[in-house]
Amino acid sequence: MTDVDYNGLLVRVTELERQNRLWKITGLLMLLVAVFSLTANVTAQDTGVFTPTTTVEAQTFLLKDSAGKMTVDRDHPVLEFYDLDGNITWSTEARAIPTK
Repeated sequence: MTDVDYNGLLVRVTELERQNRLWKITGLLMLLVAVFSLTANVTAQDTGVFTPTTTVEAQTFLLKDSAGKMTVDRDHPVLEFYDLDGNITWSTEARAIPTK
């Protein structure tokens, strides 16, 4: 009979098990990222936060507060767009036409 060296086999099996565990964890993380991405997208669409292709066209705009009255803090109404930090990114201030 021959002596069989199981140490080499044991090292190879241990390495394969480690690689298998790594692939399982990687696959699970990728699946979780994909599911979270889809869930976040659907949730944003359901709450109205995300509107992919909305176009608003109008000849005039009527700005009212929740009581249905027009309130103006300045001499004339101004439309302003803000970024996430609260800074004005675009404003109609320079384009305002004074009314009589």
